[in-house]
Amino acid sequence: MTYFQKTGMDLDPNLVINHDDTNLSEISYTMEQDSSSYSLEMGGTPSSAGHRKVDMWQNHNFDSGFQTMNHSEAPSIISSLHPSSHLSGMSSMAEYEPIPNLSEQQKQKFDGITKNPTDGQYNTVRAIPELTMLMKDQDNEVVQKAVMIMQNIAKMECDAMRRQNETKIVDPRVIFTLRNLLRDKVDHPNIIRFTLGTLFNICNRQEGIDLVTRAISEQPDIIPNLIRHIGTFANSIYKYAILTMHSILSDKQRGGQSVTIARQQDAIIHVTPWLEAEKSEKLLPVIVDLIRVLCEKNTDQKVKFVKMGGPQKLLHILQQRGYENLLWRSTQLLKTFSNFDAPCLVAFGGRQILAGMLSHGSPRLVLSTLETLRNISDVPSKMKEELLLKSLLELVNSRNAVIRLYSAQTMSNLVANNRPNKEYMCSNNGVVNLCRALAIATKDWQNFQDKEAQQMEDYAESLICTLRHLCVGHPLAEKVQAYVFREPLIFLHKLMTMRPVLLKHTLNLLLKVVSQNALLAPFLLCRIGEIGFVEQLIHILRVACTQLNVQDVIEGVRVKDIVHLCIQILRLITRNPDILNEVDFFLRSPENSRMGDGHTLPIFVLQKANVEENTKSSTLELIYNLMHHEKMADHLERDEILCKMLHSVQMQAANHPELANLAANILKLMSEKRERNRIHYGRHGSFESQFGHLSVAAQRTEVLNSHGETYEGAGEQWSQPMSDDSMMESYCNSSGRDSSIPETYNSPMYHSPPSMYPEYPNGPPSGPYYDPHASTSTRPTPPHYANYDSPPVYNNIPSNQGPSSHLSDQYPYRQGRF
Repeated sequence: MTYFQKTGMDLDPNLVINHDDTNLSEISYTMEQDSSSYSLEMGGTPSSAGHRKVDMWQNHNFDSGFQTMNHSEAPSIISSLHPSSHLSGMSSMAEYEPIPNLSEQQKQKFDGITKNPTDGQYNTVRAIPELTMLMKDQDNEVVQKAVMIMQNIAKMECDAMRRQNETKIVDPRVIFTLRNLLRDKVDHPNIIRFTLGTLFNICNRQEGIDLVTRAISEQPDIIPNLIRHIGTFANSIYKYAILTMHSILSDKQRGGQSVTIARQQDAIIHVTPWLEAEKSEKLLPVIVDLIRVLCEKNTDQKVKFVKMGGPQKLLHILQQRGYENLLWRSTQLLKTFSNFDAPCLVAFGGRQILAGMLSHGSPRLVLSTLETLRNISDVPSKMKEELLLKSLLELVNSRNAVIRLYSAQTMSNLVANNRPNKEYMCSNNGVVNLCRALAIATKDWQNFQDKEAQQMEDYAESLICTLRHLCVGHPLAEKVQAYVFREPLIFLHKLMTMRPVLLKHTLNLLLKVVSQNALLAPFLLCRIGEIGFVEQLIHILRVACTQLNVQDVIEGVRVKDIVHLCIQILRLITRNPDILNEVDFFLRSPENSRMGDGHTLPIFVLQKANVEENTKSSTLELIYNLMHHEKMADHLERDEILCKMLHSVQMQAANHPELANLAANILKLMSEKRERNRIHYGRHGSFESQFGHLSVAAQRTEVLNSHGETYEGAGEQWSQPMSDDSMMESYCNSSGRDSSIPETYNSPMYHSPPSMYPEYPNGPPSGPYYDPHASTSTRPTPPHYANYDSPPVYNNIPSNQGPSSHLSDQYPYRQGRF
């Protein structure tokens, strides 16, 4: 027996495939020899493996791992020429053995099929019609020989080295005949195997794909007959069926109709079990990608895949396999289901399994894994996630901008409302690493433009959001706040960018920081140029107030949230007399004291009908604090609209007891001041309510429990706009007060914290509070400014972009400025 007879690579059809199932990963050596065998058989010069690969590269037919079943270093694209997968040497996937010679009568049927004496190739113009007829013969041995010859012709046409100028298999009747064999020869596995091999090789050229898809449009039952054989284990028929099905369905130009038919025939039910049963790491990527094609943009197919335990099978592949192409395709498919059924992935340990992929050397695998993790990171979980957090802390400083962005976003969701994760981060230098990363991002920001600058902004946003979560909800929260605010210039810089999302996260973080008296000193002293925190906060509040009646949402951020956060911070920091002086100075400046009909900013907020009740409550508390400043008290007392609103609110005690209580105390302060100064104003009668449109049914927003968080494990819940931490509950949330018990005010401020610096006898913690590039001239502290120019308008107001349509796990590209 010659070598060519053993390998089955000559065109002699008197060979049969061995019935033994062959592992695809064990026959690479045989396939490596096939090309040389072709050249020798056709009378040409032998071609080395090196020349063969060079020829493949020149024709852009890169080996994706499917052609030779060898590991490939090149990007694993299923097709480099068209979407169908390429697998050279289909018949070489199994061992061959000669079959008994055909009888003379049987041989006579092939007399019309001749070879060209010069090159040894078949005269395909005449052979193809003859073979088409013979494939319909009643003699199964004749049929088998005919379909073997047809497979060799199809294989020759898709071989770059033996390809003729024009494709010869162009008659749809060939496809219809092959379809009939798949339907009628179920009991003859060798015939089925050669039939599928012929179809596969036809699909290896774009002309062949077009021919098959046209035939499917005429006779759609071609797809059901392929699906039927996906479950046939004998002679590895399922491998040929899967590869052929993938070649047809993955064609982007004409595969849509075939995909629809395959979905209707429940192909997903036949393919999914092979994720677990198949052992070949070279065939599994094809199976995974075939499932992706079937599930793409189709909810019904995804539901069926989930019910069959598909996601669990993919996670098992990640645990047990090592082939990079397979791992990457599996994570790509998991990414699809991370947006479809994230709780399912988390429940089966998806986060822990995916964490093991983050140390892989393949950048595309790491990136795909991170994107999947980000999508499922907001799902509550009781499982330990130390390994994942450790890997994310390493990747958050990656040189790859997208990898570090996804790492920061994932980390932010993991620590939100999750005390164990917060404690792990704080005890493993997480806060230090995040602060360092934020400082580097702030420094490098000015060196980027366009897309890179946007990525850097999103990165900084995620870092700030993560630090904000770490500032509350665990025993080390106060130490974290102090450490984070060692560099206050960074956060003042973020406020001055006037970007809505950055503003929201930075203001939320500052709301936590200013709860400590010791941190008010850097808050007061920090400057960029001549702009400080107080001036910038009031500027942000004024800009947001001007937008309340113009647009509700800017770049996905509610304008009312910005107003609320600014009011909250101003209310907290006015417990400090020096800051109160500065707040008074800027609130009484012309641009801030002539809002609407000539009112100061807090009164303007009270007048707005679209401001929520808890914002108005905080505004009343701010006004109460401002009443303890002599000049601001005079200014507020002279405002008749404010007095009318306070009396109106006081009369609504039955519906809004807390607001009424606040209004009564402000009126009490006004009365005491009039008595002290012996200034007599006219009696205030009953007026109709001018306090906006207070909803008598609406209760104040309850977001956090008595411990400052909702439940462990959940990602950030941004649907509740006015969330505050437990440390600030006495300031921001009315749920902790019993309105039936009259409150007393021993301090002139609402719920003032203890005296300044109780933990720091030598003053506040040291840190660089000043901009090193600031002007050398000293700007006097208000209210002693002799001449004051209004703060500059840092950015223009953008047109309304409308509410954000993106999902909570997405980070949209933002163009405009707040």
